[in-house]
Amino acid sequence: MMAIAFILSFGAIAIIMKFSGYQGLKDVMNINPIYIGIMLLFIFLSLLVDTYRIRDLLFALGEDLSVGYLFKFNLATFFFSYITPFGSGALPITIYLLNKKKIPPNKSLMIFTAKILFSGIFFGTIPPILLIFFSKQLELTHALSIFAILVSFILLFLLISLVYIILRPGFIIALVNLIANLRFFSGERYKRFFENTKTEIVEYNRRFNELFMVSSGGKLLISQLLYAMLFWTLFYSIAPILMIAMNIKFNLLAVISRQIIFYDVLAYNVIPSGAGFVEVGFASIFSNIIPHHLLGVFIGIWRFFTYYVYLIASGIGFFLIMKKDTEKPVNG
Repeated sequence: MMAIAFILSFGAIAIIMKFSGYQGLKDVMNINPIYIGIMLLFIFLSLLVDTYRIRDLLFALGEDLSVGYLFKFNLATFFFSYITPFGSGALPITIYLLNKKKIPPNKSLMIFTAKILFSGIFFGTIPPILLIFFSKQLELTHALSIFAILVSFILLFLLISLVYIILRPGFIIALVNLIANLRFFSGERYKRFFENTKTEIVEYNRRFNELFMVSSGGKLLISQLLYAMLFWTLFYSIAPILMIAMNIKFNLLAVISRQIIFYDVLAYNVIPSGAGFVEVGFASIFSNIIPHHLLGVFIGIWRFFTYYVYLIASGIGFFLIMKKDTEKPVNG
C-alpha cells in the first residue's frame, strides 16, 4: 500500500508539473531558508499540541505518562494512520502501546475516539459557517462551491453519527446482539465475548459522560476543542507560509478555508493519506490562487511538508518507541 501511495503521489505531482508549465527549480532555490525553518517549527508545534491533548485526556482518566513517551506514542499513531487505508491502523497501535503501559483498552478507546470526536466537531461545524457567512471571501468557483456544500453535508452527517453512537450505547449494543444471534457465533466462548463487549460499551459511555460532562464541568470538553483547533490551525498555516516564501499573493481566509473544507475528505480513503487524490484535488482547489507556472512546484513542496515530513518524523517515533533493549547483561 505504501509503494502504491508513493507512486501515486509522485506521479500526480509530476503530471501537475508537466501540465502547469513547470519552469525549473529556480522558484524553489529562491525560497528563504527562514520560511523552511518556520514550517518545520509549525510541524513540531502541531505534534506537541497533539501530545498535550492526549496527556490531558489520560490525566483525566487517572493515568500519568511522561510527555516524552507520549510524544513518541503520538508519532507512532500518526505513522500507522499515514500508512493504512482510512487511517485504520491508528486504533490498534493506540491500544497496543497504551496496554504496554498497563492502560486498559477501554481507556485507550476513549483516547482514540475523543481525538476523532473533537477534530470531527471542528470539521463538522467550521465549513458550514465559512460557506454561509464568508462565501465571497472564499473565492470559490461555481463547481468548487457545489463540492464544498456536499463536503460540508458529509462532514456534518459524520459528526452527528459519531456523537449519536457515543451518547446512545443502545444502538451499538443492538448491533452486537444482532451479530451475536448469528449461527456462526453460537457457543459459550462467543457468548462470553459478546457479553464482555456489551459491558465495555456501557462502561465506555458512563466514563465518557463523567469525563466530559460531569467531573470537569465541561472544562475538559472546551480544552480538547481548543487543542483540536490549535493543531489544525498550525497544520493549515503551512500553505500560507509557503505562499509568502514563494512571493504569491493570496487571501488568507480563502487559503485556510479551502484546506479546512476539502482536506479531510480528500485525505481519507482506501489509498493511505489520499496519495494522488490530495495532490490532484488541491491542484484544482488552488488553481485560481496559485500562478499557473508555479502550481506544480507549490503542490509538490506543500505536500512534502504536510505529508512526507510528518511521515518521516512519525516513522522515526514509531521505531524509537518499538525499539527493544538488545543489550545483554555482562557476567563477571
